[in-house]
Amino acid sequence: MSIAPPLCGTLLYRSSHPLDTPHGRFTAHEFTDLATRQPLLAVACGDCRGAAPVLARVHSSCVTGESIGSADCDCAEQLDAGLARIAAAGRGVLFYLLQEGRGAGLVAKARDRMLVQASHDRVTTFDAYAGMGLEGDYRRYDAVAFAAAALGITAPLKLLSNNPDKLAALRDASVNVAGCTSLAHAPSAFNLTYLTAKSRSGHALDVATAAPVAAELPEPVHAIEPTPVAAAPSLLRVASYLVPIVALPPARGVHWLRLHLYVDRENARERVVLTLARPRDVVPLVHVHAATLTGRFPRPLGDDPWRIAVERIAARGAGVALFLLHDEPAVAELGDAAEHVAASPDLVRLLAAHLPGRAELLAPHPDLAAALAAAGVATQG
Repeated sequence: MSIAPPLCGTLLYRSSHPLDTPHGRFTAHEFTDLATRQPLLAVACGDCRGAAPVLARVHSSCVTGESIGSADCDCAEQLDAGLARIAAAGRGVLFYLLQEGRGAGLVAKARDRMLVQASHDRVTTFDAYAGMGLEGDYRRYDAVAFAAAALGITAPLKLLSNNPDKLAALRDASVNVAGCTSLAHAPSAFNLTYLTAKSRSGHALDVATAAPVAAELPEPVHAIEPTPVAAAPSLLRVASYLVPIVALPPARGVHWLRLHLYVDRENARERVVLTLARPRDVVPLVHVHAATLTGRFPRPLGDDPWRIAVERIAARGAGVALFLLHDEPAVAELGDAAEHVAASPDLVRLLAAHLPGRAELLAPHPDLAAALAAAGVATQG
């Protein structure tokens, strides 16, 4: 399946490449939306041209669920289920849109999760948005029609979604949609309250017969106001809450890490730091990870460098990880990401602010070790 026009509506075609998933090989077509300056992926299976309706998933990004591995939502499950259904049909497409936090952004999403946890689930995700003066959903789907046209899709889309509002929003955006099929799945103890809130808002989710009891947080979460970081005043600390990351087999359960979100006021980039703080006599591991856009798609967990790093931090009992997002000017290899951090005084100071006087690098890197030493953190490894 080939892309014909280099420009379709607001979408600029960038490239196409194979994308291997647990459900088989897809083709990822990469676009940039010139209206929003955001990337869009159309991940296709088979030939989607012709008159027969095309099975499709219109999926909004979730960096915490898909890249970090948090189990407190169902976004990664829906991404995986959508690919599985399309692969089983042998024909279809998944449109991946960077519309974090129902289009309000990562900061809104992180503060939402913080407010929900601080309330002991008395506040829902929708209550939290309202409390921040936000509407419930800021997502737009105009680019989906352009992406479908770029792929030569003229038949209607048969949507995979639990959200009836998405069906109406797509039609309002002039996307030809034939109907909707749910991607329902059982809730877990970690996303039960989130899915219950979505069910009450009209999503096709059956949580009434859910067996699990909502998981209890291992430590308190308090709502914080945005505050400048003393060591790096350009950074604004905007949220702090807990994320449950499912342990890799043969381990069981989850690893609870605390996510700290910062915003750089000079370039508006988000900075994510995850910490595991345990006994003071344990020397924490330090890790730098750079995420990629296609790295958000499911892969065997044992092949995921980030999840392996989480296991090592959990085994140590203490650690700090700087998680660079896809728009960071660094590539996905650990060494290059660490080099990028070592050359950025604010990022070094941010890491150092979460560390005691000594730490161990998960992977050796002389430049990062030297930069941390200059910031008052002696490292080994």
